Amino acid sequence: MNKLTKKNYIGYGFGDLANGLTFGMSATFLLAFYTDVLGITAAAAGTLFLVARIWDAINDPIMGGIADKVFSKRVKNAKDQGKVIEKFRPYLLKGSWPVIIAAILMFIAPKGLDGTQKLIWAYATYILWGMTYTFINIPYGGLAAVMTQDTAERSKLSVSRGLGGLIGAMVTRIVVPLLLVQFSDNEAKGYLITMIVFGGITFLSYLYSYFNVKENIVIQGDTNAKFKFSDIFSVILKNRPFLAVSLASVAMLTGLLIQGSMNIYYFRENLDALELMALTGLTAIIPMLFVSVIVPKLVKNYGVKKTSWVSSLISALIFALLFFLPTSPWIYLGGTLIASVFMMIPNMIVWGMVSDCIDYNQYLSGTRQEGSIYGIYSFVRKMGQAFAGFFSGIGLSIVGYIAGADMQTTGTLLGIKFLTIGVPAIAMFIAFIAYYFIWNLTPEKQKEVIDTINNSNNNKGDLND
Repeated sequence: MNKLTKKNYIGYGFGDLANGLTFGMSATFLLAFYTDVLGITAAAAGTLFLVARIWDAINDPIMGGIADKVFSKRVKNAKDQGKVIEKFRPYLLKGSWPVIIAAILMFIAPKGLDGTQKLIWAYATYILWGMTYTFINIPYGGLAAVMTQDTAERSKLSVSRGLGGLIGAMVTRIVVPLLLVQFSDNEAKGYLITMIVFGGITFLSYLYSYFNVKENIVIQGDTNAKFKFSDIFSVILKNRPFLAVSLASVAMLTGLLIQGSMNIYYFRENLDALELMALTGLTAIIPMLFVSVIVPKLVKNYGVKKTSWVSSLISALIFALLFFLPTSPWIYLGGTLIASVFMMIPNMIVWGMVSDCIDYNQYLSGTRQEGSIYGIYSFVRKMGQAFAGFFSGIGLSIVGYIAGADMQTTGTLLGIKFLTIGVPAIAMFIAFIAYYFIWNLTPEKQKEVIDTINNSNNNKGDLND
């Protein structure tokens, strides 16, 4: 198996930088766009996020199954069975332009629509973006599992992906608040111009990724992998590492995305310092640069289990402490800077852990289905995103947020603070429980898994000769 090069790592990271630009706009600013520009209620927006994400989540394992099935047919129809047929890389080109167009449509506020028509527009464009995002993101995620089987290389790929995704998301956090201040008299125009510019950067990033990644794992023998939606339950019941990663991911995403959605409200209503929200990009980028250096060493010295549960627990404790400290922009920025260092560690290595879960599933079942298993995992992540969007919108309604009000009530401000800081504390504690009590894939067991898989592939290859 070819060793991955620096070009491969950077190229893979650029794929999630592209994903992060459209996803970051959706996760961080779409709720505010809906309530303050399009003019729909927070409760209606929260319900939209829940419905659309559940539908989107269902599409994920289906897309994974389609990727496996299309690959199987291409291998069958190939005249030269020795020819290497790429499974996931082509989707970086096929899916680039649809997701960009859908993202731009999502941030258009048509004039002259009544309340019902606005909701229909929001549902249509958000669901369209979700489906196009699935079309490119599921194959992109499966790509890591066919680039390498080496644990150290997978952790580096995971770091590269995490860094790329965070840069994409943080660019939105830094640029958009500054633009909104400039377009304070016409926020709709500010959002649209920003999304168009980000669309161009997104396309170039996908293109760079396509030309700099390579599929190194060639699947031997039977490639007739069939996907059934019921596979979700069999994977969860048999694959403890997958269950741990799934539970932790739902919790972390729910907490992280609720915090991201609430930041604009927290800085504007609680802190009266919207312009300082741009600094949240630095409180995430700085920890990411630090963590990207130390994560491979942590995984090598302590393993993924200990690295994940220790960092999750520390992050939970810091968020909990921050909630009880005085409300101040500098205390919040400083506290989230420290908490983010430890929050980023499990988020950084989770993609490598998913690849380990894919190997473990093949070890259990004898069948390799990267697309299907990654699709199931993405289904789980989308459920976390659905919960985050729903609880953000409903949470704002529960705490009594009133769009456009000169001043929110004391209870509303406390509620916004809990959604911004308290929820991430709870989420990271759940992640700690998942990694400490459920994950059971030790380094010794992982070596057994890889040896079994390689022996099986070699035997199938001999039979085909």
